[in-house]
Parts: sequence; structure tokens; C-alpha cells
Amino acid sequence: MSLTVRELLRNQFFSANPQVLAGKSQLGRTVRWVHSSEIYEISPLLSGDELLLTTGLGLSGVDPGTRRHYLREVGERNVAAVAIELGRTFDAVPGDMIEEAAALDLPLIALRTVVPFIELCQNANTEIISREVSALRTQNELSRVLEAELMAGNGVARLLERISEASGCPLIVTSGSGALVAAHGVDDDRAAWAAADAGTVTATIHSRDGAWGTLTAGPGSTMNSPVLRALLERSTASLGLALTYSGSLAGRPQRAAAALVSDLLDRNDVRQIDLTVRSAAAGFHPAPGNRVVAVAIDSPGSRIATRLLDSAAKLLGQPCLRAEVHASTFGLIAVPAPVVDPVGTAVDCFQESLASNITDGVTVVVGDPCDFAPGDVGTALHTARSGLRLAMSARRSWLSGRVVTTTRELAPELALDRLPPDVRERMVATTIAPLVEWDRTHSSDLVRTLEVHLRHGCSATSSASALHLGRQSLYQRLERIRTLLGYDPGSPSMYGSLLLALCANRLAT
Repeated sequence: MSLTVRELLRNQFFSANPQVLAGKSQLGRTVRWVHSSEIYEISPLLSGDELLLTTGLGLSGVDPGTRRHYLREVGERNVAAVAIELGRTFDAVPGDMIEEAAALDLPLIALRTVVPFIELCQNANTEIISREVSALRTQNELSRVLEAELMAGNGVARLLERISEASGCPLIVTSGSGALVAAHGVDDDRAAWAAADAGTVTATIHSRDGAWGTLTAGPGSTMNSPVLRALLERSTASLGLALTYSGSLAGRPQRAAAALVSDLLDRNDVRQIDLTVRSAAAGFHPAPGNRVVAVAIDSPGSRIATRLLDSAAKLLGQPCLRAEVHASTFGLIAVPAPVVDPVGTAVDCFQESLASNITDGVTVVVGDPCDFAPGDVGTALHTARSGLRLAMSARRSWLSGRVVTTTRELAPELALDRLPPDVRERMVATTIAPLVEWDRTHSSDLVRTLEVHLRHGCSATSSASALHLGRQSLYQRLERIRTLLGYDPGSPSMYGSLLLALCANRLAT
């Protein structure tokens, strides 16, 4: 952080007993150097941001107009402040000089205790150089850190986090068209725009094709504007590289997608702005108002699942996020707001894409639609993952031959999965225990037969086809089931209880 006039007076000039006579609103100005001169025509030798020390010797015996002209000239050179030592030329700073400095909004300081100028200059300039060296070290260290992040394959989201740590303020990235692209240190889009509007320091991000966008520092940094600007400008080179060589915000979209889905599945703290930025880093940009459908896929290889997701998303004409987490493939598919049944529409797209893809050993679970918000998306992904596990266990029962199912079809299993084992055991014991015991002792398949029959609406034709049985064989099994249970399982009043009990038994086994 550079030295300001206020800090210099409070610390390095404290022994000179300074008094600010004018320009108090400008005490936050940066002091780039401190030197002394008694030359009246000193202004051509000044380059700006200096604090000028003088005893006023060059102003001795001149009229008020000349003294005013002296201040106007040094003011035009953009000096940070003028300090006059009292006792040698002036016992008090002339009122005309105070008036002129006030009109120029130029800090004018009276040094009321005599201290050798060489001592004041040495103390102040040593501190200035020390701070400049420290700022350069900070910039160099940040460049090293950003280079390491790029080498690790990380992209803009991670780079912004690192730059924010160094600058101590929120950061906002906007494209050349003015669209909000990424942010760090804010909670949502509204906060990001507020920080961008309040920011005073910006730097241009360049990519291979020229100026790409703007990096803006929001309020909160303890650095002054020149130092903060230098830090941002040093950082934009790495941001430009991430954009140039990745073609996306993440450096590696697959890695960004996997990290985001993993955090959402593990219920890690993901804010709305993080979801927006990180999904954009993975190439997923749902349009405002669109809902999102979570998908979980088990397949012999991730490429098969990826092709299915891409194909379904293409049929919908919407973006898709893909991620492989713990040997399963997860996806988020945007669905336009006017679509009445997003789940059914997604299922139809998967069924159509399956016609031209390998389906052996593939199970697809389409989750419930949700808003594009961290909590909703996380819950949808978590439910789809649970549904995939349950669908895998049900593949040999009522899902036999089915590739695509939905969490709404798996609602009984999902509900029972959250119940304690003893509750599920009671459901089985009070409804289908005779069938379970018969299957155990006779190696039969009555429990599965009943579940398939109920899930096919008690249609003998559909049930026999699903079970690969003749209708006569199915009728014989159904008669055995009625005998063992002591009541007709086809009664509509028993559908709910029997399906829950059958699911509970399947979960237990």
C-alpha cells in the first residue's frame, strides 16, 4: 500500500508538529516522493504526487499575487501537498496562501517545529520505497500463485479467488458486451452488480483475439487505487490465458463440472453466485426462467452416458452439464419454462437417443425439475443418485427390461429408503410375509410376480410379457398368491399397502 499524506503527517512528520491549513479532503492522496526546495520556479522540475518541503525562502519579500501564483503552478503539476516550515521565513503561513490552497483543494501544511529536512525526507522516502518493494513482492507472489493454478488446470473461478485473497476485495468479471460473467466475494448477481458499480479500479482482460472484458475491484480493499490497479493489471494476463487456452471459464470444463456436482452432492456450502460462476465454467448457461432436470446414469463406460446426455440435450435444444462422480455420470439439463412436463419431456428425449446408442447395462434415472438454485439443484442431484441406486436394485424386478425411469416412479422406494429397518420389516410382516416365506422355502418367484402384476395395472397380458410367462402360468401364480395371502391382492384398496411392502422387502434384500 502506498503512503498517503495523512499517514505521512501522522507518522514520519509527527516530530515536526504538522498542522493542516487547507485541502483536508485530499489527505488521502498518494505521496510518491518527498523532497525539499527553496526555488521559486520549482514547478517544471515536478512530475506529480510529490510532497514539497520548503521554508518559504523563495517567497520572501514577494507580494501576495506572486505567492498565489507559486501555489497555482505547483498545483498544476499535481503535487500531493506543500509543507512550509515556520520560524525561518514566516512566523505564520500567509492568509493569501491558505486561501489559494483552499481554492485549489491542495493540502497546505504548516510545520510548527523545526526538524532538519534531510531527516524528514529520509524517513518518508525510506517508507515509500519499502512499501513499493512490498507491493512488487505481492504482485510477484500473486503471479506465481496464478501460474501454479493455471498449470493445475484451474480456471477463472479459482483465479478470481486467489486474486481476491491478495487484493482483499470482491472481484467482478464482465464481458465486452457488459454481461456479468463471473464474480468472487459476493453472494448473488445483485450484489455483484452493486460491487461493480461501487468499484473504482478496473483492468482490461485481453485474450488471443484482443480485449475480452473487464476485471473490476469492488469496495473493501486496504490498497490505494494505484497499487490495486497495478495488482489487477498484473492478474489479467493469467485470466486472459485461462480464457484463451481453455475456450471456457474453467480451464477444464469436465473438472469444473465434476467439482461442482461433487460439492452439491456432498451438501457443501455453494452460494447462488458460486453456482452461476462454476456452472458457467463448465459451459452450462441455463436461460433465465428455465428449469433444470437432474439425471443420474449408470453405464459400462462414461462415454456411453455422455453420448446419451448430449443427445437428449440436443433434442431439447438446451445446454447440458455432465460430470462423472464416484463411477456414476450425473447431468443437469435445462428445460424451457413453457414445457408442462419437464420430466416426461426429458424421458422422451432419452428414449429417442437410446434408439441410436448402446443400451446394454445402462440405467438412466431422470429426477424432478427444479429451479436453478444451489439448494434445489443439490437436492435434485442427491435424489437422482438415490434413485439410481434403487433402480439398480430393482432392475431384476419390475424394472426388468427398462432403461429409463424417473424419481417420481421410484417415489415409494425413495420414501421407504429413509425409514428405519424395523418399520420396513413391519410392513412386510403384516402384508406379504406368507409370500416371502413361500419363495424362501420353495425357490419360487411369487413376490416379484405380484409386484410386476401390480405395476402393470393388473393386466394379465402386460404382466405375462414382462415376466416372460405364458398367461396360464401367470394365472397359476396369481391363484397361489391369493391362497397364501387369504385375500385378493388385485383389490384397488390394497394397491398402496402392497406396493410399499413389496418395495420394503426388495430394499431389505
